[in-house]
Amino acid sequence: MQKICRGMLILCLTLLVGCHSWRRAEFLPLPETALAIAQDEANAHPLFTGADWVPSDWWMIFEDAQLAQLMESMLVHNPTLQAAYTTVLLATSVAERVRASLLPNINLGGDVGRQKLSETGVIPFDLINVPVSPGVFIPEYFTQYETQLTLSYNFDIWKKNRNTLRAALSEVQADLADAAFTRLELTCAMAQIYYQIQTLYRLQEIRQTAVDNRIKWLEIVGEKAKFIETETAVNRAEMYLAEARGALLQVQEEIEVKEHQLKAYLAGSFEEQICDVEIASQPLPLVPLPCELPLHLIAHRPDIISQLWMIESAGKLIDVAKAGFYPDFNLAALFGFQTIHFHELFRWPSTYFNVDPAVTLPIFDGGRLLANLHRSEVSYDLAILEYNQRVLNAVKEVLDGLSVLQNEQAQFEESRKIFISQEKNLKLVALRLQNSIDSTMDYLSSELATLIVEDQMVRAQGRAIQAVVGLMRALGGGYSSSSPTV
Repeated sequence: MQKICRGMLILCLTLLVGCHSWRRAEFLPLPETALAIAQDEANAHPLFTGADWVPSDWWMIFEDAQLAQLMESMLVHNPTLQAAYTTVLLATSVAERVRASLLPNINLGGDVGRQKLSETGVIPFDLINVPVSPGVFIPEYFTQYETQLTLSYNFDIWKKNRNTLRAALSEVQADLADAAFTRLELTCAMAQIYYQIQTLYRLQEIRQTAVDNRIKWLEIVGEKAKFIETETAVNRAEMYLAEARGALLQVQEEIEVKEHQLKAYLAGSFEEQICDVEIASQPLPLVPLPCELPLHLIAHRPDIISQLWMIESAGKLIDVAKAGFYPDFNLAALFGFQTIHFHELFRWPSTYFNVDPAVTLPIFDGGRLLANLHRSEVSYDLAILEYNQRVLNAVKEVLDGLSVLQNEQAQFEESRKIFISQEKNLKLVALRLQNSIDSTMDYLSSELATLIVEDQMVRAQGRAIQAVVGLMRALGGGYSSSSPTV
């Protein structure tokens, strides 16, 4: 009874699956309204400037000659990018091989064979070396010379081979878009690491100044300990100095790691010099914001265009699978020369030929063709679903990029205001110190507070620069390519 119930359950599930259409997936429309609202808000922000689209060399908006030089070197030598372009060549060679199936296949061959007839075989032994006609006899040992020209051709009536070629060419286009996406990912990653290093350079200077501050503090406390201060104050001053040195060592470690990471992208000798460009004194760049963002976002995202080409390829493979149900028409032909007398090889009596038109119609294959068709249809659905997910990710990344950049820029401006105020306080304390109103320890305390505020400002600036790079990635980094019609 249990086996019967289990069999009925499997049968019901099979029927349920069979009743559903294989073409369930539908294209997700781009959320244009959300993008338009975010763009209108960004257009009112002074950080953005209108543009047709992001330039392909988007990193030039920073006006950093060193970054531009590093990018140029990376684009030439990076093995990951080279591998991406090599993948395009591989896909192209596959398409060229598929293209050959549309043309006739012609081969020329020849061979020489030494043979001995069996004494107990089909030809009776007593006929060997006996003339069967004047001047013609069957030898026991002989050498046969043969040459032939063969022709084979498939009449692609149902466009099976042509659709296979179109699918292969679509994959070439997808690989080209993937290579562009790899380029985008690498340039953005390197720009992010580069400006992380520049931020760390400035933090290193701040931390070094903090260490010097704590050294002076310890010296003063040590002098006072001879007369007033207790040993506890000295120990506390030594602890503050150790903390400052630890913070400096942490930044130095991060610098070394990030420099190694950046030089790995360059694929060089790891001896490239990275100079400090003083980003703290530079304002944030004007960020190009496309005027027709909701209308053209998809066409400027290489990952989405790649998936559209994969959908195009999957659609052609469905047509290929359908063509498998129809009869296949082929032509094979052969013309050649065959003789055991070499001097008569290319004479007409030595010729032989064969013409073999053929038709093949599948009658029963155990469901192989139907399963192949279902597989192609499901692959098409999965390609559409992947496209939908990439569209959602692209919109999310753009919306996040616009929001994060505006927020980080606002935080940077606020931290800069605080730093300017703290710098004014430090100058006032310096004047008070000159007039013997405040002590040196008062000045050191104010200087340390200023360093802490500057540390926060530099970090805020670094996050704002990272947000600019992130938005450039979300917008496709200047990529532009025509998309297929699916």
